[in-house]
Amino acid sequence: MSGKRPIVTMTEVSKEYPSPPQPAEAASCRPAADTEVASCRPATDVSVLRDITFQVNAGECYAIVGPSGCGKSTLLNLMGTLDTASSGRILFKDRDITSLSRRDLAHLRNREIGFVFQLHHLLPQCTVIENVLVPTLVNAGAQNAYQHAVKLLGRVGLGDRLHHRPGQLSGGECQRVAVVRALINRPSLLLADEPTGSLNQEGAEHLANLILELNREEGMALVVVTHSLSIAERIGRILELRGGQLVPRE
Repeated sequence: MSGKRPIVTMTEVSKEYPSPPQPAEAASCRPAADTEVASCRPATDVSVLRDITFQVNAGECYAIVGPSGCGKSTLLNLMGTLDTASSGRILFKDRDITSLSRRDLAHLRNREIGFVFQLHHLLPQCTVIENVLVPTLVNAGAQNAYQHAVKLLGRVGLGDRLHHRPGQLSGGECQRVAVVRALINRPSLLLADEPTGSLNQEGAEHLANLILELNREEGMALVVVTHSLSIAERIGRILELRGGQLVPRE
């Protein structure tokens, strides 16, 4: 077992979503002559994740692959406390997240977790440096945030773009800004959901290399959801979400 500190520990975690009631057969679903109520089959829950046990330690990197709609983003949302499990237990640094209030969960996400999505979600009216500093506005413990932002932006090749707005940047540059924004509060965990999905091959490879380099330099844990096997292979540890369960990719 690794001697590194556990960041996220999931034990027998399942996630189900309720489905709407399904109409019965057309004939039997029609209202009777003396009623206006049609009969329908009862709703059944849709199982997305089943009994997942998974641990991410400090500094570790994982790629999660699988077909569209298999639950990869749901898994990331559970790890990032954006969603709640139907059953099982999730610990973040040994704290049971189900015991935390909404305020405490928001505090945890701001201080400990960085998110990168397929779309950069930058504020169009704000400059690059302003976008990066947005997460620090509610982090009273953020020290030397501006200097840290300038350093990270220089590290990703955007040192001369501090006062540009997103509309003046390329798609790859916007995504690099989003990565820096995710790292500005020095998180313990970086969750990336298809971060290269909107980029061309060259831009995707550059961004993947950059995320891995920053992972090593910043010492954070990293979990990346991707459809790209070449990106997954760069990360090294590949898990596949299959039938609602997380298994090593063969």
